[in-house]
Amino acid sequence: MLKFESLVLDRVAHKVERNGRLLPLGPTEYRLLEFLMTHPGQVFSREELLEQAWERSSCVELRTVDVHIRRLRQTLNAGDEKDLIRTVRARGYALDMPQD
Repeated sequence: MLKFESLVLDRVAHKVERNGRLLPLGPTEYRLLEFLMTHPGQVFSREELLEQAWERSSCVELRTVDVHIRRLRQTLNAGDEKDLIRTVRARGYALDMPQD
């Protein structure tokens, strides 16, 4: 089980909750979140995220990562919850505490 702030990812049940709300994630978004939750605060480039969340044999454009990060954000931040994914311009993404 992984925990970060109000997020709980149950690796055995393959479920994710935020503030007790079950999050319907697709397989790619689940893998992205799982990877980010194992490395909170660390910034990863699109290339690094592709290596972690996609099959090695697949030919995926770098910008596909942006699409899946956007979907992940939409699911994670369904209410008035703070965005836990930080975009680092010209570098990548990190799971991080929101700055007020």
